[in-house]
Amino acid sequence: MEHAFDSRPIIGLITDFGSKDHYVAQLKGVIYSIDPFARVIDLNHEIEPYNLTEAAFLIDQSALEFPAGSIFVAVVDPGVGTERKGILLETKAHKFYIGPDNGIFSLVIEREGVAEVWTLDKKEIWKREEPSHTFHGRDIFGPVAAYLSQGGKPQNTGSRMPKENLHLLNFSPPSTIGQSVSGQVLYIDHFGNIITNIPMGMASWIKEGNLVRVQIGKITLAAPCVKTYSELPLGKVGVLYNSSGYLEISSSQGSAAKLLKAQSGNSLLLHP
Repeated sequence: MEHAFDSRPIIGLITDFGSKDHYVAQLKGVIYSIDPFARVIDLNHEIEPYNLTEAAFLIDQSALEFPAGSIFVAVVDPGVGTERKGILLETKAHKFYIGPDNGIFSLVIEREGVAEVWTLDKKEIWKREEPSHTFHGRDIFGPVAAYLSQGGKPQNTGSRMPKENLHLLNFSPPSTIGQSVSGQVLYIDHFGNIITNIPMGMASWIKEGNLVRVQIGKITLAAPCVKTYSELPLGKVGVLYNSSGYLEISSSQGSAAKLLKAQSGNSLLLHP
């Protein structure tokens, strides 16, 4: 026998709320109060507070393997309560992203493309017509996700917004300068690995067995290019291509980020 929730799309939550406070619980409570059969899962609530660069990377990578029709509520929102818009973005991969128009969907847009965008201005869908100035996740974004979960039409959530009006973060695309490669730090993971925006194949000399000089700020380290973490001696820094196809700077059972004093958003240079 087919149950009502069998056909519900997944609602994935990704925020900087953390797990200590009540914010995630209230966001979920609102969704379930509107749609008791919603399929809500936690993707990540430990994004560094207010870090839009980190948010953009984690939202993109978290959504990567989910099926078409999935709904993502993403809330990293230092501008909550200001004139910044709340949006519903449908990508060409037919996935739905709900959150603030502050650039956190930049990498999703780059990878999946934009089909349609709506400004969330249909107050009858919100939890309350006069939402809190500090918690649009609970009062606007969660209710919109529940509305879609029940089969609501995205075009009923708000007014169409021109794609070119979307706010995008100013990521520096990777480039070559002579034999050197410039890039940007997208994310520092739990292990202290530095994940860059430099894709596999950017430079032929970045390959297993070669030595790569990594420069971030005033610090430069020589790092061998390896295939697996285990090829590095304990505490040694190396570079490799990770499961997402990006160049990663790692330290064997240590933190490359601490050694290089790296943070998300930093520029970096790689030299032969």
